[in-house]
Amino acid sequence: MGAASRLSRIPSDDTLPRFRAWVTAHPVLGALLAGTVAPQMATVFGIWFTGFGLPSLNWPTANGALIIPKASLGAQYFAGELSHFTDGIVFALLFALLFHPFIPVRNTIGGNLLKAFLYGTVLALISASWWVPALLVPHHAGFLSTGLGWKLTFGIFLWHWIYGYFLGTVYCPNPRDAPPATGGGA
Repeated sequence: MGAASRLSRIPSDDTLPRFRAWVTAHPVLGALLAGTVAPQMATVFGIWFTGFGLPSLNWPTANGALIIPKASLGAQYFAGELSHFTDGIVFALLFALLFHPFIPVRNTIGGNLLKAFLYGTVLALISASWWVPALLVPHHAGFLSTGLGWKLTFGIFLWHWIYGYFLGTVYCPNPRDAPPATGGGA
């Protein structure tokens, strides 16, 4: 038996098309799933940024210090993580329901990623121009937080692009004119 005939017996992996069909049919559940994956992955990368010579972006710790400034570090982290994770889910829902449908790019895998990177860039602009300067380091951050160093500004954008990457790969509906998925239940 030749290699070609052995390979022809291997079933094709239709997981991605079936998953994309499921997200298309269940946009809110798809957004909730993306909203749990994207902030978790981005947060892990943000904390690990020091390994790449960037400042650590530990948003749970920063949020916790704002929420309960006089609490222990553990309590601050827990409260900050709960707030941060919830924000990630809410921003994913906003992406799926209010941003994604209005960007005139076809819902291909690349198109969905482009939409998510654009959304991540908008969130990074808000974070670097308002959130960090107004809440974390009032009057000292400068334009897009550049007064705190270019690495922090770059890290803020990179963190949100990582969020966007995972958001766009998990929330990846099919194009509106795509035929419905066939085969196995999803």
